[in-house]
Amino acid sequence: MWWGLRCAFTFLGDLLLSDGMGDPGSQWTVEKRFRVTEVFLAILWCSASAYLSYFFTDCLMSRWLLFYTPSATVVRLFTTDALIAYITNCVLYLSGASRDPRMLLPAWVSIATTLTMLYHLTQRKINIRKETSASIGVFSIASFLSLCTLLLQLHLTRDNDPTVPFFEMVRHTWEWVHRILRVQAAFAR
Repeated sequence: MWWGLRCAFTFLGDLLLSDGMGDPGSQWTVEKRFRVTEVFLAILWCSASAYLSYFFTDCLMSRWLLFYTPSATVVRLFTTDALIAYITNCVLYLSGASRDPRMLLPAWVSIATTLTMLYHLTQRKINIRKETSASIGVFSIASFLSLCTLLLQLHLTRDNDPTVPFFEMVRHTWEWVHRILRVQAAFAR
């Protein structure tokens, strides 16, 4: 939760505190667009990691409840959560993500990958298909959205690409909405 809030505040800071904050039509630099995209994707992977961590600890807890008392299971659960939090903090620090927001995306992808591998390694002996398919689904959705977002960002930063009618329609609609909002703001004053 703590790390997700840090990513969200970084994203909002980059999104709202731009150089041309007063002018809604001001252009962002390529570096700024990539930074906002990377931090948004880091939020996505942070959320995927939280979901995978839940599956990992939930399945361990279910197995522990079969063999141990509830109090022993709670102690094991707190210990596992503390270990996951410590390792997550170490990965974020060692990857440089605690100092540079550009490193948040690779750090969270590696955390989610590690959690997915740990989940599948610890759950091999138990026949839990629902959670296994859900963990693969979470990882697949995060990967697909990252791929699509980065491809879109790559496409938008090229100067010599042919115009795509859909993107042109979206751009014209966006400009039209901005004009309406400026007119409404002018009348409100």
